[in-house]
Amino acid sequence: MYPDLDPTALIGLAVAAETLSLLLFGRANTLWRAPGMLEYPQRFLVLRSALVMIWVHLGVAILAPEGVAASYPAWTPDVLLLLGLGMLGGLGLLLFSLSIRSMPAQLVFFGGSVHLVVAVAVGWALGELISPLRLGVIVLLLAAQLTVLLRDRRAWAQLHGRAKFLPFTVGLIWGTYFPLYGIAIAHWGFWPTVITTEWGVLVLVLGWFAVARSGTWRDRSMWRSMLEQSALSSVAQALSGAALWWGGVILHSILTNFNVLVNLSAFKIRFGESLSLKYLAYFALYIGLAVALVLGS
Repeated sequence: MYPDLDPTALIGLAVAAETLSLLLFGRANTLWRAPGMLEYPQRFLVLRSALVMIWVHLGVAILAPEGVAASYPAWTPDVLLLLGLGMLGGLGLLLFSLSIRSMPAQLVFFGGSVHLVVAVAVGWALGELISPLRLGVIVLLLAAQLTVLLRDRRAWAQLHGRAKFLPFTVGLIWGTYFPLYGIAIAHWGFWPTVITTEWGVLVLVLGWFAVARSGTWRDRSMWRSMLEQSALSSVAQALSGAALWWGGVILHSILTNFNVLVNLSAFKIRFGESLSLKYLAYFALYIGLAVALVLGS
């Protein structure tokens, strides 16, 4: 998983992998609005997580046959940390899916600034250097996100109760989860991390499923949507892990913040949600900053 390439080429690979990951996640996220998701979200999440386990094991068996066998003998007591990490990611997924199923997409991604700050802080604490170029990129991203947040604050203020805090909670969780995911890959290896954290996600959603009503499983639209969602998100998660492995935590956190553009575009295409011109500025910003990061590496 770690090609013998110079740093510039590795950064380029990381940018390419994360860009493709964002595109796949953009499509996958629209499927959280499948019919029935409002009434029985726990059923959808359990099915999605179970299918992901199938796709992940199938993918590992094809790409790295030794990966599956290597993952399970490594299940020592300290791997409980990996399961816990997977449960943290599962909690982020659960809260994200509950918000995206009914909340306007532009509000769901309000937590991007929280994600960026937390992830960069964690990456810095782990010893990654923040070059002047990366610092400039981070400042530009935060300025852009805060501008968007201020412009959309009235729509956010109209949300009621806990819904107001869901985007920021998700941003905090994933801002912590992905840097720790990168550490786990470096410590336990790529495939053991991918497989074990997905077990953690499944354990979490099964726990939620056990205490909630699930409805009927004879829902063809649910099976179709979650088959697609699980396949897309499995590939996207693997690509995101590769981007972490190749480019590091800080670069990954910078690139991940452009999910605002990708997801809003996806929801515009799929559901006709509004897409203001201010969001399109992210597209030009992404291209410019991605090129600068690669050339400046």
